[in-house]
Amino acid sequence: MRQRFIEALTYPRMLMISLMDFNECPMNRYFNPGHESCQICEQGDECHWLNSNDEFSVLAEQPMDALVGAFVFSTDYVDAYISRQNHNPRRCACETCSWLRDAWHLIREYEHWTGKGVAT
Repeated sequence: MRQRFIEALTYPRMLMISLMDFNECPMNRYFNPGHESCQICEQGDECHWLNSNDEFSVLAEQPMDALVGAFVFSTDYVDAYISRQNHNPRRCACETCSWLRDAWHLIREYEHWTGKGVAT
């Protein structure tokens, strides 16, 4: 199950990177919560998420709850993106909506497997 979550994080990672503007970033896409530019940046949450979840080796070592939490963040991010694009994720056949449906299914499968809910 861990490997499926890690693999599923690839798409939201690529989507975030493609949507973020790093041209003006004085930190070169390295999130530093103590740096003034990161504190006022509108992309701070995404940048922090990317810094924490961009290495497969790091993801493999994270506790499962942290990995699932990162995955839930990514589903919320993709869901918000889809909403801004006026897509209906339950009916749309685009890659992003398909990924989100698969992500919801993976979360439900994990909840069934563990017997505990996941906050989304």
